[in-house]
Amino acid sequence: MINQKMSLDEIKQTALNMLIYVDNICQKHNLRYSIYYGTLLGAVRHEGFIPWDDDIDIILPRRDYIRLLHLLENDKNYKLASSLNKSQYRYTFSKLFDPRTKLISKQTFDYEDSDSGVFIDIFPLDGIPDKTEEQHEFAIEMDSYKQGFMNTLGFLYARSYSGIRSAIKLILKYPIHKKYGKQGNYRYWRNLYEQNSLRYPFEKSNFCGHLEFIKYDKAIYPTDWFCEDNFERIDFEGHKVCAIKNADIFLKQYFGDYMTLPPKDEQISNHSYDFYWK
Repeated sequence: MINQKMSLDEIKQTALNMLIYVDNICQKHNLRYSIYYGTLLGAVRHEGFIPWDDDIDIILPRRDYIRLLHLLENDKNYKLASSLNKSQYRYTFSKLFDPRTKLISKQTFDYEDSDSGVFIDIFPLDGIPDKTEEQHEFAIEMDSYKQGFMNTLGFLYARSYSGIRSAIKLILKYPIHKKYGKQGNYRYWRNLYEQNSLRYPFEKSNFCGHLEFIKYDKAIYPTDWFCEDNFERIDFEGHKVCAIKNADIFLKQYFGDYMTLPPKDEQISNHSYDFYWK
């Protein structure tokens, strides 16, 4: 039974508790991680969450990412969702859910996990080739595998905020769904994605990124930004968490003039879901 809708402050506190919990695990097991994307931006600009948002993202080099997932797989406090422990999973990264909460999607055919609730996103960081041309070719290849498993996971290809639009997509995008299905099922495409993610080991590469986004130059980074000596503890909502020392360079590369607040009308969350207490 789903009860009261969660306030933004309640969502933030629940997600923050998960971040502190994961931080303790990473510290205990010497796992390298950094807060990431908007979470890193929030930490640097606001010493916590971006005021109108509740996202928490962390990223780990692939070796540490896999170790963390194994440590969380049978956790008694939180629920892990990843391609390693779910037979049908739509994302290229993992999520950790608070089981006291429930995520209700605003989309039709969203294929969110049944355990979905308030979450933190856990991203793997992989090596990529040195040469720009090879980076772009690798990005196109990996995106084709992602499109393969996204288009063969039930009716995910028809997801939309509107039931009518979903019905239209079921018809218009069916040929694409059929094309990918002829080449292989969801598991076939997912395996291709996971196997080829390991082609360029992080420790042996000069450049890295989360592979879903390396088609964008702003999402490609020097590997040494994420090596042992380049992490530090910074303030986030009154707690210390891990971040890369190159945060300023990273944020300028990814967001541009990140210290300038967006216009008031853009200071809103764009989530496609709501959270409720169970």
